[in-house]
Amino acid sequence: MVQAWRKVDFGTGTVTFLDDTQKEDILQVEYPNGFLLDMGWYQDRYIILVIRDFDWVHPVKQYETADRDQLPALLTEAVRSVERASQNDKVEKWCKES
Repeated sequence: MVQAWRKVDFGTGTVTFLDDTQKEDILQVEYPNGFLLDMGWYQDRYIILVIRDFDWVHPVKQYETADRDQLPALLTEAVRSVERASQNDKVEKWCKES
């Protein structure tokens, strides 16, 4: 069975890691201007992080859910945010406003 979230369009991002098993490292997508979208399973929930310049301590955005059915919507929201930011000349402003 194909996971519904695998049908998400990652836009200009490049999928650099993908593993369907429910574990810490599931998905990573790289974007222009140093952005990274990361999804993993942590104890009892999925966490989607938007990272800039590999600063894992201070994610730009974070989404969480225990419901696998919410993943497509959350990933789509995260992708839209990253797409806007990675193509925007005012990336720093966007990061500070998040």
